[in-house]
Amino acid sequence: MRYVTRRSKFSIVEADADQMSEHYAKTLSPAKVEPLRLGDRISVEDKHYAAGRFSIWSGKCHSGMKVAFSERPDAYAFYLPVSGAMEIAAGRTQLLSTPGTGVVGDISRFEKLTLHADRSHIGVAFDKAAMVSHLSELLDFPVLDRIDLFTTIGTNSGIGARVASVATFLWNCLEAEDGDNVPPAAIERLFEAMVIMILESVPHNYTSRLKRSASPAMPRNLKRAIEYMVAHMSQPLTVSDIAREAGTSVRSLQTAFQQFKETTPLTYLRQMRLDGVRKALSDGANSLPIAEVARNWGFSHLGRFSAVYYNAFGETPSETVKLHCGKAGSTTRRRTEN
Repeated sequence: MRYVTRRSKFSIVEADADQMSEHYAKTLSPAKVEPLRLGDRISVEDKHYAAGRFSIWSGKCHSGMKVAFSERPDAYAFYLPVSGAMEIAAGRTQLLSTPGTGVVGDISRFEKLTLHADRSHIGVAFDKAAMVSHLSELLDFPVLDRIDLFTTIGTNSGIGARVASVATFLWNCLEAEDGDNVPPAAIERLFEAMVIMILESVPHNYTSRLKRSASPAMPRNLKRAIEYMVAHMSQPLTVSDIAREAGTSVRSLQTAFQQFKETTPLTYLRQMRLDGVRKALSDGANSLPIAEVARNWGFSHLGRFSAVYYNAFGETPSETVKLHCGKAGSTTRRRTEN
């Protein structure tokens, strides 16, 4: 597939809050933009490159402003500050970025960005699917949960400085004159290198797994089998189906699972499904009944599902809902219906 880079650029001087909010809705993401002081005008500049599952931009806010996104992208970002300060609020957590202190985080968690006067930075965004894909490869295990990533990182030394160097090099490559352009495939590899550096060096909820002793690399047919399972989780699957899609025999597939996962293909699939159900039932935002959640994850026989769920987690599905989401409320009552 050809790798295409798109470029956009804008400069807005002395705009009011409504004009800026309208501009963000048209060019970036729906957001409410406000000046730092009531009645002030807003002046910003931005140059942006989008390349497949990645993007990079250079932003300057001369006046200072507050930005609250109403639709937050499902992506991760690295902010490399050049000047000024920016605060990012996510729930009760607030991070401050100033020169020498970058931010790495899940943009879908960002509630409000406060850019102070003369703030400028280089930002790099990575699509969630790209992050999950690379983490799955590093772990040799399908990542089903969110990557909990929201922290500051020093950019003057250590790994932070190296990540910052890649971001700066990427920007310089894309800003080069036409005759000096870096091949698009090389640009893509640089973005991917940043993803891997961040996943392996910045703390998140999978860090402890990454630090464990690496197991031998899984054979390609085993990876294909797991990818097929993940993509068809809700459908009835047999060992023959999985082996066929993985391009191997049933016997070879069973041997590979026993050697690298210490289990059988169908037991591995069932555990992934159970983990998926438990994650969904533990999510306070989920309003689906237990039966529907179970069906979405491939369990068609609800009586048998309840038994294997209890054996796996030591509690019934209803107890999981009550434990994580409380006993009161109509939403919880709907979800605990079997």
